[in-house]
Amino acid sequence: MKRLLRILGVVVFLILIALISLPILFKGKIQEGIQKAANENLNATLAFDDVSLSLIRNFPNASVSIEQLSIEGIDVFEGVKLVSANEINATVDIMSLFGDEINIKSVSLVQPEIRVKVLADGTANYDIAKESEETETTSSEESGAFALNLENYRIEQGYLLYDDATLPMRMEIQGLDHEGSGDFTQDLFTLATNTNAASFDVVYDGIRYVKNASIDLKADLEIDNQKAKYTFKDNLLRFNQLELKADGFVEMPEDEIDMDIRFQTVDTEILHLLSMVPAEFAADLAGVEASGSMDLTGYVRGTYSDESMPGFYAALKVNDGRFAYPDMPKSVESIAIDIEVDASAGIDHDDLTINVDQFYMEIANNPIDLELHLKNPYTDPDIDASVKAKVVFASLSEVIPLDEGDQLEGSINADVMLKGRMSALEEERYNDFEAGGQVVLLDLLYRSDSIPYDMNIRSCYMDFSPRFISLSNLSANIGATDLAADGRIVNYLDYALRDSLLTGNFNLRSKKMDLNEFMATETEIEDENEQEQETTGYLVLPKNVDFTLSASFEKMLYDNLEIDNTKGTVVLRDGVASLDGLELALLGGKVTMDGSYNSAVSPPLMDMDFGVRNMDIQSAAESFYTIDKLAPIAKSCRGKFSTQMKLDCALDENMEPTEPTINGGGKVQTKGVYVEKFLPLTKVADELGIEALSNPYIEDANITYSFKDGRVFVDPFTIKLDGIPTTIEGSMSFSQELDYRMKMDVPVEKLPGNLGNQASGLLNDINNKLGSNLSVGTKIPVSIRITGTMEKPSVAGNYGEVLKEQKQEITEQVKEAVKEEVKEQIDNAKEEAIEKARQEAAELINQAQKESASLMENATKEADRLKNEAYKEAQKIEDSAKNPLERAAKKLAADKIRKEADEAHQRALKKAQQQADKIVAEAEKKAEEKIQEAESL
Repeated sequence: MKRLLRILGVVVFLILIALISLPILFKGKIQEGIQKAANENLNATLAFDDVSLSLIRNFPNASVSIEQLSIEGIDVFEGVKLVSANEINATVDIMSLFGDEINIKSVSLVQPEIRVKVLADGTANYDIAKESEETETTSSEESGAFALNLENYRIEQGYLLYDDATLPMRMEIQGLDHEGSGDFTQDLFTLATNTNAASFDVVYDGIRYVKNASIDLKADLEIDNQKAKYTFKDNLLRFNQLELKADGFVEMPEDEIDMDIRFQTVDTEILHLLSMVPAEFAADLAGVEASGSMDLTGYVRGTYSDESMPGFYAALKVNDGRFAYPDMPKSVESIAIDIEVDASAGIDHDDLTINVDQFYMEIANNPIDLELHLKNPYTDPDIDASVKAKVVFASLSEVIPLDEGDQLEGSINADVMLKGRMSALEEERYNDFEAGGQVVLLDLLYRSDSIPYDMNIRSCYMDFSPRFISLSNLSANIGATDLAADGRIVNYLDYALRDSLLTGNFNLRSKKMDLNEFMATETEIEDENEQEQETTGYLVLPKNVDFTLSASFEKMLYDNLEIDNTKGTVVLRDGVASLDGLELALLGGKVTMDGSYNSAVSPPLMDMDFGVRNMDIQSAAESFYTIDKLAPIAKSCRGKFSTQMKLDCALDENMEPTEPTINGGGKVQTKGVYVEKFLPLTKVADELGIEALSNPYIEDANITYSFKDGRVFVDPFTIKLDGIPTTIEGSMSFSQELDYRMKMDVPVEKLPGNLGNQASGLLNDINNKLGSNLSVGTKIPVSIRITGTMEKPSVAGNYGEVLKEQKQEITEQVKEAVKEEVKEQIDNAKEEAIEKARQEAAELINQAQKESASLMENATKEADRLKNEAYKEAQKIEDSAKNPLERAAKKLAADKIRKEADEAHQRALKKAQQQADKIVAEAEKKAEEKIQEAESL
């Protein structure tokens, strides 16, 4: 017996050693197998810290644990974790590992985080399974298939995020605890579940419908695997304090989903309904006294498929409602609500009706009364609605406790009615649609410690008509900013009911707009998960809005800038904001802007034309990041500039230009600019040994530039750099990598060391020997290339070769300059002689022309005198005739005298002209001889 016991002890010991050592020995193969399976089947990155297997912890069951597991997306979802968990634990029946059915006793996920993200194009981060080649199916016996039998599962402190841009909807659950148990091996069994969520949020289409709601759900589901039918048995849902119970079923035989689910409230306390109001709209309900009855019922019934939607119905009734906050002098009384939403035939059939037969309450004796009846909202909405309200805001603080430091004053008076079919408005049958009334806001003041400025709407009138809402007499102050506006909104009803195009025109005016008050200095996020939501993104403009805003602001304050006399028009249409003729005064200059921001495409595009006139360069560089980035020399300049620039590019999620997409260019003009401590020029000054180039004065510059392929290209331009003629061209990348070329004609007198003195001394010797007063502007051509970066520029050129030749080269240049100077003096003397001859020739010709003119004048007078005397004599002869015969004879004699006088007159003038021409010709001949004599020198 002792020997048997000893043998049994050894066997137990060996088994115990095996149970401990086997998981350790096979741990590496287990990890390798998990990683290999993930790589073969997932388009994602799977990672985990450790995998452990224990055969003792839950003996005779095996325990498997995976720590710090994560599945991260690739491509567009790189960096987005689909799943992560601190621990995943499973308990497995050891013996089932050797059969066809693996019996998993339990699975638990500790602090799992699941982030489901669907992009606007439908791409989802959960679609990570790799496609497998089709293979012929075999029977379970042939393939050795096995089933998984799960008895219990649990989620501890989970987090779920569902972000779907196709809807668009965002749902977030925090602090999720869920447990389920059942016999999954059976075709018909009951799954008992228990769910708790500490926080539940829903945002749909930009509107937060649920915030920080708590959920408790206890539900037993009868599961029929053969029919794919799920029947609600005992269940109770608590949403905040509102409790609902439901019964019915969901059946999924194939692609269609049949359902018949009914729900209703468990109790009728109105306070539980109030708990559904998000905390941002209602204060804490602790201690609130409430009375009145409430009933909420409804159902979802029908088939969901590609061709149909299930019908639904919901009804809410509240009678004799009242609630009052503790320690508040007044209450909300006479609450009466009767709302019915019916789409029992499916919403695709346009049978949806919404009837708000009553929605009435008195808040501190301020009545609010609303009625709404809506039919056929998708085809031809038929609406009958009215709103009447008269609220003095100061009285609200006697009903609902405001935060300390909050103040609300003013009043709103609303009396609006709408009745008719939308088709009447679409067909411009305005007489068939009733719409009228007014909403008036007066002396609205909101003051709070949570915002750094007061909001005060002194007056605002909105008048309703079938065609439009007219906004008039809006006068407001937001902090130090004053606003005045008027305008109208067209097609408001169709927009509200069918999300169609909303059109408006507004005029906005302000004497002082302080934008700094609206800029948050510090953003406080409530918790880490909300902080993850505060990511940057594109500014998306609505496509179904067509607004035209004419703005006129006398002064705007933005950061440390003062902007004066801003005027222009902004048009918002089809998701595009267009600037038209925007003008403003800034930094001592004038700015004009035209262009557009297009958010209808992804990524959004910006296309702008800028005009700047006489703006301070240094101030502009300090104030605008773009100028500092594209023209870093601007920070070192003192003076003014003007530019005309076109810029088009795509924008990233931070609303900054995407550098590879930047295109455009323009021209910039400067006038009398001083440059101080600009590192690339300092490097050039050091290379040339000309100190003045470290802080040069630049005369007028006219520069043409362009943006392309991630660089700023500068066309060749010529300036005087501290008096030195310089031509510059090249480019710089947006990351400020340099590639510029400079060509300079450096005057000898600016040469470093004693080279300039040597040249001057040589010229003095020549002048003394020749008795001349020569000077020479000898210039040395220098080529410089600037590379490197703005912070570490590199300068290289041919100046070193010039320095090697030194005196000999300069001497030759001076001698050549002397030759040129002598030649120039000879040429100048010849030119002077020719010019003098030309002047004398001109004088001779001028004098001859005067003599010729005098001769012609005298000859003409004498010829005219003789002709006149002959004509008088002829007339006397004609007048002396006494009878017709004599008159005829004497007329013939008189005509002969006149003819002879005319011929004598012509001969005299011709002779005089010949004499005059001869005088001028002789003068021109002498003048030509003088010029030829001068040119032959």
